[in-house]
Amino acid sequence: MAELDVLFQDFLNNGYQNLSVNEQNDFEQLLTCNDNDLLEYLMGRNTPSESNLINVVTKIRQSACYKA
Repeated sequence: MAELDVLFQDFLNNGYQNLSVNEQNDFEQLLTCNDNDLLEYLMGRNTPSESNLINVVTKIRQSACYKA
């Protein structure tokens, strides 16, 4: 999904390096979600059921907001 590519590429370039090791592991776990769920999370229309992923989703969303 092109939208996810843009969001993730921007985050990898500008935010990933600021994550803790645990958050980086959570990011990798987030990537195992299906694309439709990922898009819903990143657009703020849904929240991951795993609490450890909520923080990473928030950081990705904030990274995209700061760029805008």
